[in-house]
Amino acid sequence: MTTEPLTKILADWPGRWRYPALAKALGAAPASARSVGDADAARCVLQGIADPVSAVDGLERLIADGEFRLVDEVLTGRSEGGPVGEQVTDDGLRRLQERLAEARSAARADAEREQAMLAERARRAGLDPDPLPGLVEHAQLRGPDARELLDRERTRIAAAEKKLAGELTQRLRAAATTEAHSAAVQACIKAGEFPTARRLLEEGRIDTDGGGPSSVPRPPLWNPMMGRSLEEILLHYPPHPSQDRPHLARFVDVDAAGLEVVEALRHLSAHLDEPTVGTFATALGRLLGEDVRPLVTARDGGFLTTLLGLDDARLPGLQVTDRTGVPLWVAAPGTPPPADVRGPVVWFVPAAGTTDTRRPPGTAVLDATGLLCVLARPPQGAQGSPPSRRVNLLRAIVPQLIAPPAGLAGITDATVGIDLKSGASPRETLTWLLDLCGIAADAVVVDTLEYETGAHPLAAWVLLNRLLPEPPPEHSLTLAQLDAVRNRETRDLVRAELTASLEARERAVLGIAYTLHQDAPFGAGDVLADVSLFGLADEDIERAVQNLAPETVLPRLAELALLKEHPDGYVTLPSGLGELLADGAEARAEGALRELVEQANDAHARMMATLTEQALTQVGHRSDNIVMGIMELLSGLEDATDPDAKAEYVERIRENVARLGGDQHRNALKDLQRPPEDCDLEDLVRRLARRVEWQEGVTISFQCDGSEGLTVHAIRARLELALENLLINAVQAMQQAQIPADHQEIAVRLRGAERNGPDGRHGFWNIVEIEDAGPGLTAAERERLQRGEAFSKNGSGGTGVKDSREIVRRLGGAIEFLPRSATLSGAHVRVWVPRS
Repeated sequence: MTTEPLTKILADWPGRWRYPALAKALGAAPASARSVGDADAARCVLQGIADPVSAVDGLERLIADGEFRLVDEVLTGRSEGGPVGEQVTDDGLRRLQERLAEARSAARADAEREQAMLAERARRAGLDPDPLPGLVEHAQLRGPDARELLDRERTRIAAAEKKLAGELTQRLRAAATTEAHSAAVQACIKAGEFPTARRLLEEGRIDTDGGGPSSVPRPPLWNPMMGRSLEEILLHYPPHPSQDRPHLARFVDVDAAGLEVVEALRHLSAHLDEPTVGTFATALGRLLGEDVRPLVTARDGGFLTTLLGLDDARLPGLQVTDRTGVPLWVAAPGTPPPADVRGPVVWFVPAAGTTDTRRPPGTAVLDATGLLCVLARPPQGAQGSPPSRRVNLLRAIVPQLIAPPAGLAGITDATVGIDLKSGASPRETLTWLLDLCGIAADAVVVDTLEYETGAHPLAAWVLLNRLLPEPPPEHSLTLAQLDAVRNRETRDLVRAELTASLEARERAVLGIAYTLHQDAPFGAGDVLADVSLFGLADEDIERAVQNLAPETVLPRLAELALLKEHPDGYVTLPSGLGELLADGAEARAEGALRELVEQANDAHARMMATLTEQALTQVGHRSDNIVMGIMELLSGLEDATDPDAKAEYVERIRENVARLGGDQHRNALKDLQRPPEDCDLEDLVRRLARRVEWQEGVTISFQCDGSEGLTVHAIRARLELALENLLINAVQAMQQAQIPADHQEIAVRLRGAERNGPDGRHGFWNIVEIEDAGPGLTAAERERLQRGEAFSKNGSGGTGVKDSREIVRRLGGAIEFLPRSATLSGAHVRVWVPRS
């Protein structure tokens, strides 16, 4: 029955909040009460009598059970004089409201974590993550809707995981793999790391751990029976041990390199000065395989030198393993390294068992007992060698350098990242890195880390730095910890780090590649053809294509390890990093293309303004010459007496005045805006050289090596303007250097070239070389001009050269700024334009 008398009575009973189970069963009001029989209601009441609580306590239990909607309605009813009445005081109400807010916030965080975890599982199972609309809101109410959403998504993912696991297992059975390889793939399948398992299957091999960290035994823990002071401890070591103690033999039985370090420690303990520190640093270097005596400097109560020999081809490229060594500070306890010594720094304390609380960030403390442990004889059957001692010394140093708040920034530069391809395979190098950090990880974790980061230095840095802000529990890294950081926030952070330095054209090409070319190789032509697929207007497509330059961008993206070179062009990354770059690639490509179009429009507007200015300048030169001619004609008219001669002068004056009309401005600008045509480059350069020579009063020699095929498809006036800027720049350089007028010379040479062009580009090229007798350019100035920067040098070399570079670049060519001219000793500029 649904309407029994006892149920009706209890639904209106103000005291029911003292019995949470009854309140949950009845609901907030009779209209919404559930089907509760008298027997169930009586049982709930009896349970409450056995464990009586106040109304506030009862409501708190309901909050703890997640009955947020019920409690919310109760508190709303109280403010309106509802049935709870005076059972909840104002203080109790505040406490309940705080608890409710905290519980809702915690439920929301739990729901967001659950949603992120399910999204990650869906991604690994090859599914599009279900957005689960309303999950967070339902979670705050803890109603059946939330459970239904979660159950439905879990079922969907579990089915996909089961199917994918079966497919991969079937492929593994059919593949010819080693036992170690098969075990690695099976472990990844069992852990649900399906993309990693697929990658291992496709690679067809797996690196063994034969040369990994397990091959280097860790040093023994210090035996306090050795003594308390360094002097006492060293008495156990050859050549004069104080007494025979077999249980200490592992420590005192050291080889020749170890004995050299022991002897250096004896001198340090007796007298700390520059010679003894130098001897110690040299002995320590020899122990690590480096035979160099580093410089020692005494300062601030200690001695600064260099620790050499920590570099190792098996290890990742870190600051602490740099070939040039790391600073070694040798000083007594309580004397930390000076603040201006950049980390990572190793602070060696020549004492036993010293714990110094003043260790600055970026500093690792190594005392004498820690060093003597590294010298200790390895277990029976193991080999003691410089590489093993190097690893054990780093095992003592690195965990201190990455201690909070430093993180991985304590051992490597975040802008450089972690190089996992320094010598060994990325998988083995990653294992070594974790080992040096004092962290153990099983094969599945290592394989998954390599897959997710694609062994990219920056991606590896970001992911590992989020994984290792604090030492993991029991110093082991698990998939559960990895799952905790494999979320949208981390993926966005990695993507932002990888693309932060990219220009719009680079982001556009990268987005196009990961949107349309994840399954097959592609080239520059494919990228250009794809631009029309991203929703741009026709005129914007043309402008984007003109400015995309994929033939230059693709090698740059491969250099940044965001694409891979392929015999047929380029391919996207087949790793988790590739999946990350593909996520949202279409939107990023479209946005970058629109940004590129905007930049092109701005550049076009600036170019048109420059061309207009240059047109006005050209017209101004012509107008000056015309005015000078008119003045001469007026003088002739004034002196003429013959009527016919006067009439001729008047007619000529009329003709020249007519040339001062606005048509010359319009014609100059029209010439600059004409469509491209096949221009005879020899004729263009020869005429230009003669005009500049006449206008500027300098000597210009012209040489053409062959005239066949020296044509270029361009807007003649623009190409002429680009070359004129370079000639005028040479003239200004000589004038500013006050070169005598009879020594102001410019040499112009025109020739053709095939195959290798600028930046190694193949093709057929026209080359214009311009040399002058000016002061020339420094290497720094040439580099700035080559980058396209504009600068002024004593009034010369302003924006004219930059404008010329942009005009030539738009033609598909380039301008090179070469070392000093061999013939005229001044600047030497080479202009490449493609032959039509």
